[in-house]
Amino acid sequence: MIASSPAAPGAAATRAAGAAVSRIVLIAVGGFVLFLSLYPLGWLLWGSFQTAAPFAVEKGAFTLANYARAYADPLLAKTAVNTVVFALGQMAVAIGLGTALGWVVMRTDTPGRRWFEFLILALFLMPLILAVVAWTMLLSPQIGLVNRLAMAAFGLSSPPFDVYSLGGMIFVQGLYLTPLAFLIVGPAFVALDAGLEESARVSGASQWQVFGRVTLPLALPAIYSAAILLFVIGIESFDIPQMLGANKGLYTYTSLIYYEILGRFPANYGGATALALALLIFAFLCVYLYRRLTRHAERFQTIKGKSYRPGVIALGRWRWALSAGCWSFFVLAVFLPLAILFVGSLMPYYGEFSLAMVERMSWVNYERIGRHPTLLAGVRNSFLLAAVAGAACVLIAAVIAYIAGRTQLKGRGLVEGIAMLPISFPGTVLGVALLWAYIGVPLPIYGTVLILAIAYITRYLPIGLRTVSGGMLQIGSELEEASRTAGAPWLATFRRVMLPLLKPSLMAAWVLLFMIFFRELPMSLLLSARGNPVLSVVMFDYYQSGEMGPLAAVAMCVLIGVIAVVVVAHRLIRPRAELMH
Repeated sequence: MIASSPAAPGAAATRAAGAAVSRIVLIAVGGFVLFLSLYPLGWLLWGSFQTAAPFAVEKGAFTLANYARAYADPLLAKTAVNTVVFALGQMAVAIGLGTALGWVVMRTDTPGRRWFEFLILALFLMPLILAVVAWTMLLSPQIGLVNRLAMAAFGLSSPPFDVYSLGGMIFVQGLYLTPLAFLIVGPAFVALDAGLEESARVSGASQWQVFGRVTLPLALPAIYSAAILLFVIGIESFDIPQMLGANKGLYTYTSLIYYEILGRFPANYGGATALALALLIFAFLCVYLYRRLTRHAERFQTIKGKSYRPGVIALGRWRWALSAGCWSFFVLAVFLPLAILFVGSLMPYYGEFSLAMVERMSWVNYERIGRHPTLLAGVRNSFLLAAVAGAACVLIAAVIAYIAGRTQLKGRGLVEGIAMLPISFPGTVLGVALLWAYIGVPLPIYGTVLILAIAYITRYLPIGLRTVSGGMLQIGSELEEASRTAGAPWLATFRRVMLPLLKPSLMAAWVLLFMIFFRELPMSLLLSARGNPVLSVVMFDYYQSGEMGPLAAVAMCVLIGVIAVVVVAHRLIRPRAELMH
């Protein structure tokens, strides 16, 4: 008793010091996240009521003219219709394909399911700009290989397909958002109780009636959630609308904002900011609806106690037909675009396909890209941003997830809520906001890699946070409690206990953010400087100038890196997928 009594005040002092450190960390992280999320939004709101441009020497005055000009523009009504049609169309394509693939891969005995999982992940990680290049080479009215072959085979006088149309934009975007729909809807099929389906079959229902009347209705919450999320992505999307639509005068809301800043002369910063603010409000409403819908998903739960029985559905002879259908999808979405990119990279110029063109194939485009004045700088900057900023984003997400999920500090929920706020920020909107926020401050960071790192971390912190939080939920609290009982302070427990246990989730989050940062385009276009570019901007410039051969060569080099990341990501995610079978 005498020996233990001095230890009690020491332990109490240690706990008090640990609590103080925790509060300091909470305040510091909360202030940092608050700055990242709300500081640029404040500037966005302020800039929408200013007469001057963000970099203007003269002081601006308060005005409502920006809103009047922006919303009186006759182009806006047509743009709004294009945006809604595009968002709904690509959502429908992705949901239809993603739901079908989710059911086939997760619930049936269709041959090739393991390969399908890998190919879905590869498709998910493929940069959209590469898909645009590939489908331009395939479906362009002027040079598209598919159009040329169709015209020759059927004697057509005009090309049957046009990728530079609303239908072309919907097709390409829907195709490459299918993996996202699969990742959301697929787990819902895994969680269904096979006993309910067996009861329907015993009652005389066919396999397809069971799917339509039992399986699909029980998966509706996940399908609705995916539909709302994909609709928001369609509204916010920039890459495909800008590259396939805007050059033909077919604008969506985001490409119109870009046009107001970089397409008009002089640039209409006030009007672009007014448009961006309205888009932000609409995105907030959609995300709020998404969260409300997912909150009540428990009404469709079928995993309840011992009666739950997952199962794999035997399709009989239909499994080979479904396998052939899945392989056809991946040939269309993965193998055909890769093949045309490779062929295009070997052509001295990409024009009408002919045997003479085949005879002139060479590696000249690969030599040309080696002499590009800014390509190497773009590759270096992109890898630096993706690796370092991605790691920083994961670390920030891990700290926030630990504070929100493992401590009892007051205000922890508020910090997590603020950190999730940027999930509603369209990339174009955040780019405009950061343009106002940092171009006029004394710190010379506009046009540097640092402002891009700030933009990427701000925009995609919610993705890192959700990925890390999911992994943290799987870790018990016993080891942390033992560490604290032994007198270890909060920071030591987090560094020595939690981070090693979180390593798989942290690596998965880093790989995902690496790919997202590496291919980010709208914010990069608005915030990078000509002398300090990133790879996505260099590729965009190639596309705008019509240099398809060198662009295809760059795309093939990028794909080598993408394949390496896919292999790493598949190794990280595969153990989770195996648990589903």
